[in-house]
Amino acid sequence: MSRTVLRAKAAGFCFGVQKAIDRAEQESEATIFGSLIHNPQEVARLDALGKHIVTDLDKIRGGKVFITAHGLEVARIAEIRGRGLEIVDTTCPLVTHIYRSGLKLEAQGLRVVVIGDPRHVEVRGIASRLKDPILVFEEADLERVPQGSRVGVVSQSTLTSEKFDRFVSLLNARCAEVQAINTICKPTKDRQAAARELSTKVETMVVIGGRNSSNTHKLAEVAAEALGETNTHHIETASELDGSWFEGRNVVGVCAGASTPDYLIEEVIRSIEALP
Repeated sequence: MSRTVLRAKAAGFCFGVQKAIDRAEQESEATIFGSLIHNPQEVARLDALGKHIVTDLDKIRGGKVFITAHGLEVARIAEIRGRGLEIVDTTCPLVTHIYRSGLKLEAQGLRVVVIGDPRHVEVRGIASRLKDPILVFEEADLERVPQGSRVGVVSQSTLTSEKFDRFVSLLNARCAEVQAINTICKPTKDRQAAARELSTKVETMVVIGGRNSSNTHKLAEVAAEALGETNTHHIETASELDGSWFEGRNVVGVCAGASTPDYLIEEVIRSIEALP
């Protein structure tokens, strides 16, 4: 059976992720506090090269400590510095843009609403730099925003544009003043747009990326909106592919999150093409 596999126009590493990996590879050995990027396979590769991941400050071996591309809470940074350790900050510039945007809104006397997953290290890092932020992730969370208040809005860099627009609309109906800065990063927007476009041309979509990757989950949501959940498959590696997904489907799409290395994408494409 002839099968065509189409790759999304924007897929895989964004510049912020590539920059963090390139910097880590310059060190013969280093400690990374948290996952440098949200892709287990790439993190394992780095660990094998002597770039060790820790989540407990007591396990830092000394020397240089990398802060991940997603950033880190200011209290953690202060604690690392307080131990006399050298910090290598690989926080993505587009994440630091969110920090500046939140502080700018705060300086205007607005209470800042951060749209994003409060469990995510990026969102915790954003919130830690603000005086009294309100974190919202589900629509029910908006009840915590006082009626008639003056608010500024920023978002997690990997949010979907649809969710950002919806939440801002709901806040406009609730608040006396809303100043929103769309801080969804361009690589996220590009990958979501590419996945959305590709979804109109294929019969099923394979989304490649870490299960701990927020932006990859958003790509799966985008694809499922067009193709349905039964025709959208989120995997980390080619070993998870199931031949039954492609039975009777001649055109398959492949997209990938901003933390997914190219070698994993190519392996998945080759594996799909090799299926009977």
